[in-house]
Amino acid sequence: MTPRTHHLLLCLLALPSLIRAEESAWLDDYDVNEIVTGFGSARKNRSMENKPLTISGKGFERGVGTHAPSQAYFLNEGAAALKFEATVGVDDSTDGAGSVAFQVLVDDKVIHDTGVIRKGEAAKQISVDLTGKKIIELRVTDGGDGKNYDHADWAEARFIYNGKTPVMSPRWAMELPHYTGGTELKPRDAGKTTTLQSPDGKIGALLFVDHSGRLSLSASMGDKELLSPSPLGVTVDGLDLGENAELRDSESYATDATYPWIGNTASLRDHGKGLKVQIRSKGLDQPWTLELRAYDDGIAWRYLIPGKGKRKVGGEATSFILPEGSNYWSHHNTANYEANYLHFSTDDHSPARQITMPVTVELKDGGYASITEANMFGYSGMTLGPRGRVLNGIFEDDSKGWTMDGEISTPWRIVIAAQDLTALVNQSIVYNVSPPPDPKLFPNGVKEDWIKPGRSFWTWGFGQWDTAQWDRIMGYVDDAAKLNCQYYVIDDPWREPKMGWHRNGKDEWASLKEVCAYAAKKKVKIMVWEHWERLKEPSKREEFFEKVAKAGAVGVKIDFMDSESQERLAFFKSCLELGAKHHILINFHGANKPAGEERTWPHWMTREAIFGMEQGGNIARSHLAALPFTRLVTGPGDFTPTVFRPGPMGKTTAGSQMATAVAYNSPINHWADSAEAYLAQPEEVVSFIRTKPVTWDETRVLPASKIGELAVIARRFGTQWWIGGINGSDEVKTYELDPGLLAQGECDTIRFADVAGDKTKLEITKGSMKPEEKLALTMQPGGGFVVILRKK
Repeated sequence: MTPRTHHLLLCLLALPSLIRAEESAWLDDYDVNEIVTGFGSARKNRSMENKPLTISGKGFERGVGTHAPSQAYFLNEGAAALKFEATVGVDDSTDGAGSVAFQVLVDDKVIHDTGVIRKGEAAKQISVDLTGKKIIELRVTDGGDGKNYDHADWAEARFIYNGKTPVMSPRWAMELPHYTGGTELKPRDAGKTTTLQSPDGKIGALLFVDHSGRLSLSASMGDKELLSPSPLGVTVDGLDLGENAELRDSESYATDATYPWIGNTASLRDHGKGLKVQIRSKGLDQPWTLELRAYDDGIAWRYLIPGKGKRKVGGEATSFILPEGSNYWSHHNTANYEANYLHFSTDDHSPARQITMPVTVELKDGGYASITEANMFGYSGMTLGPRGRVLNGIFEDDSKGWTMDGEISTPWRIVIAAQDLTALVNQSIVYNVSPPPDPKLFPNGVKEDWIKPGRSFWTWGFGQWDTAQWDRIMGYVDDAAKLNCQYYVIDDPWREPKMGWHRNGKDEWASLKEVCAYAAKKKVKIMVWEHWERLKEPSKREEFFEKVAKAGAVGVKIDFMDSESQERLAFFKSCLELGAKHHILINFHGANKPAGEERTWPHWMTREAIFGMEQGGNIARSHLAALPFTRLVTGPGDFTPTVFRPGPMGKTTAGSQMATAVAYNSPINHWADSAEAYLAQPEEVVSFIRTKPVTWDETRVLPASKIGELAVIARRFGTQWWIGGINGSDEVKTYELDPGLLAQGECDTIRFADVAGDKTKLEITKGSMKPEEKLALTMQPGGGFVVILRKK
C-alpha cells in the first residue's frame, strides 16, 4: 500500500465521525412551562382545554397547545445548521371563534408569518431555515380581534439540527439589560459604608461600594439576613450609575404621621427613618442621590438623578440577592398578573422565565420578606428575571428603554420585612413611600363622600356577554337590591348595538341614564365596563368619563391594558385624573401589580391583577391558600369571590368559597354568582352575602397558617370577628379555633363548614362560646370555613 493510498483510507475511516446525522428536538420535549402564554399555561401534547391536539378535524399526537399572545425563545449556541418545522392552527376544542397568527422571529425580526388562521380553517405548514441564526422566537399573536378563545397549536413542531441542540432560554436573559455579576459582593473599604436602622432598631440597611466599584446594599431583620448584598444602579444615556461609584455626604430625616385607611385596618402610621446619600459616578459631571428609608416593616430606596432636558433610561442593575436557603412564591404572568402562585427554590442558578412582583420570600431561619416596588407612574414597571438566588430587575414592556424629561426619579425598590404572617399582611411601607392624595383633587382624602366601599353585584361571572343585554338590566338592578349590594357592574359588551341599548332612537348613554335613575330608587349605584383601546385617544377618554358622569353612573371598570410600559402607565394615571375630576370610581382589570396607588388615588379601591373566580376550575387549591400572603400583601384584589354552582367551584367547596370573601381584601367586593344561586341558600348564607363588611378595623393571621397550605385570617369589624379558613391542600384538615385569641368574654357564634362528600353543601351551626372553649373545624380538600364571633 502506497503512502498516498494509506492516507486516503485513514480519511475515509474518519469521515463518519466528521459528518453528523441530522437530529430532531421536539418542541414538546422542552419545558413547556417556560413558554409565555396569554392565558393559563402551555400544555404538552394537549390543547389548552386539555384535550388531544386537533386542528380542523385532524388530530396530532404531539406538539404544544398554547394561548395567544404567546412566545418561546431559543438560543442556537453553535449557530449551526438548523431548521424549524411545524403544523399550526387554532385548536378545535376552543369554545369560541379564535383567530391567531404564528410567527418565527430572528433577532426580533419576523422571517415567517402564517397570516391570520381562524378556528375551523385547515392547518398551515411552517418550514424555515435558521442556519447561522442565534436568537430564535416562536410567537403567536391574536388575529387582531382580541385574545378571547385564541387557543393555538404548534403540532408536530421540531428543530432539525446538526451539532448542539437549541436551548430554550428566557428572553430577558438574552435580550434585556440586567446585572450579570455574581453573588459575592463585599465592601471595598469597611470604613466607607453607610448604615440606616428602623425606628425600633430591628431592621437595618448597609450601603457600600464593592471591590469592583459596584454600588451595593444589604439588609437585616434582627440577627437574620433579609437581603444579601445586592447590586444597585440605573442606566441613564448609556451610563450605569451604579458602576465606578463613590459614597459622599448624606442627610438624615425622619417621618411620623398617621392617616386614615380603607382595607385591613382603619389607619396607617408612616413612621420611618431616611437618608439621602450623595453618590459620585465616573462619567457623570454632578453627584446624584440615593434615597434610603428604613421602617419597622422593611427598607426602600430610589434613585434621584438631577438634570434637564430629555434623557433615556436604559434599565437598571438593581437586583435582589436572596439569602442562602430561601424559597419564594411568585408566578410567570407578567402581562396581567393572572396566574396561579407557584413555589420556587433557589437551587438552580440558570436563568429561568421571568416572574412577577410581589415576590414573597420564606427565609431559611424563619420570617418573611416580600419584594416589590411603589410609585411607578412616569417610569416603567419592573419585573424580575430569576437565576438562582439572584432576582434581576428587568423591564419587559420597555425593552429598548424609555425617555424622561428633567430630574429622573425612579420608583421605590422595596423589601418588606416580617417576623410572622400577621406582620406580612399588615405591611404599610408600600403605602408610606407613596405620595399622599392631592388635596386639590381629594380635599378630604379617603373620606371623600363619593368614595364609598361596598358590595357589588357582578353578572359576568355567571352569564358573561348575555348579561349585558338591555332587556335583562333592570332585573339585575333588582337582584342587586335584593342582595343588599351598594353597586352593580354592567360588564362587556353593553355598548355594542347587538345588546339592545340603542332602542327607540336612543343611544347607549340615554339608556344608561334610565338605568341609573331606576337603580337610584333601589339604592344601587351603577358602574360600567370599557376596553382600554377605545380610550387610547385623550379626547375619547375625556368624552367617556364625561358621559359616564352625566348618565349618573359612579364607577368604571377598564380592562385589558396588559402592560406596565411607561406609555401604558401614563394611561392609568390619565384615567385616574379624569376619575377624580368627574368623581368616578375606577376598577382596572387586565392590570399590573399594586404599587401603592391606593394611597395617592383613593378612588382606585380594587383591581384585578389576580387569578380570580372567573378562572373557575383552573384555580389551584394551593393558590387560594397563598394569595393572602403573596399578591394581596401589597394591595387589594378583585378576586370576585363566592360561587355555589358546582362547575365554577372547581377544586373548592362552599366553605372555602365563603372563606375567600373574608380572607381576601377588596373594599369593593364583587359577588360572582347569580341572585338565584345566592337566594337559594339557607337564610344564614343569604345574610352573609347581604351584610359581610368590606373594610376592617384589624386583621390577624391565626396560628398554623402556612403559605400555600393553610390560610386562617381573622378580621375585626367593630366588636365582631369574621374568620375565614382555606385549606390549600389535597387532604382533609382539622383546625382548632381558639376564640380566646380574639374576643373578650362570651360570644355568639355562627359557623359555616364543609360537608364531606358534597362540595356544594354547608354545615351551619349557631351557638355561643366562652373564651376558654375551642372549636374544631374540619376542612375537605380545597375546602374551608367561616366563623363569625359577635360579643354578647
